[in-house]
Amino acid sequence: MSRPRWQLRDAAVGYAARGIPVLPLHYPLPHRGDLQPVGGDHQPAVRYGCSCRDPDCGQVGKHPLGSLVPHGVKDATCNRARILAWWTPHPQANIGLACGHRFDVLDVDGPTGAHAIHELAADYRLQSSGPLVRTGGGGWHYYLAPTGLGNVSPAGLAHVDWRGRGGYVVAPPSRHASGHPYQWAPDRDLDTPPGPVPAALWERLQARQRQQPTGPIQLRAVADGPGERYARAALAEELARVAAARRGERNRQLWESTRNLYNLVATSALDPREVDQALLDAAERCGLLAEEPRQTHRTLASGRQVGLNHPRHPPTPERSQASPVPPLRGVHEAAKERG
Repeated sequence: MSRPRWQLRDAAVGYAARGIPVLPLHYPLPHRGDLQPVGGDHQPAVRYGCSCRDPDCGQVGKHPLGSLVPHGVKDATCNRARILAWWTPHPQANIGLACGHRFDVLDVDGPTGAHAIHELAADYRLQSSGPLVRTGGGGWHYYLAPTGLGNVSPAGLAHVDWRGRGGYVVAPPSRHASGHPYQWAPDRDLDTPPGPVPAALWERLQARQRQQPTGPIQLRAVADGPGERYARAALAEELARVAAARRGERNRQLWESTRNLYNLVATSALDPREVDQALLDAAERCGLLAEEPRQTHRTLASGRQVGLNHPRHPPTPERSQASPVPPLRGVHEAAKERG
């Protein structure tokens, strides 16, 4: 994984100069695996983990560096000074590009996703145009004209996602968990205008957006003191984040929201039974519980344990009147990054 020290920083500055908001992401770190027999001798095999130091991280090199961008893609910027301040002390940080501004991105994951897109293209005689990235994991990112849509999965296309408003993609020359880089296809970098969204794909995007559940998850009524109001607002906000999470980010969002809410459970500001059930309901809304039931329960258990170890009291009445719902920010992310 050797590369020029400032390659990622310079690339991030270059993207921002084009008017594309960027954000720093975690990155893959090599570590020694078990000894593997190679040519008759035992030599160490190199594997990659995530710089967040979580051995169970399911988004190696893809999720935001929380100590720098606590609000994720909402903190993405084109400000050169801020970008330099992010990447100078973290030169290995991967680059995230915010979608929904200059482009949306069709994210095709691996052979299954590629097969689904090839079938769609063959059925409707579609041609590919616009910037194109080969991901480090063997998938593809098609950069297309912005639609105003959020993050959805096109109906009927397995392992294919749409990154729109509120989403981001990993950009070249970032590294994948495999150790391979993200790369622009020949003559298909950002100098190429984003391609139009084919009508057949647009119909599938609109169909899936109409199918998504709407409306808040129902919560029981409680007393109306300032601490209770803060805790209930925090609960509603975190549940909305989980319910709206897109494929590829759902487990991470579920873990973060569970941790944040159990920071409050630890001080008796919220009822753990209600929090557990509400989180399961939110995980069901985003499809995570049905698709990955075992992982969902493991994620809940991990976030619950970390949250209980870091109690967080609701603000005092004076503080809650000034700012009733400050941005939620757990302490564990920073602790993980410190290693």
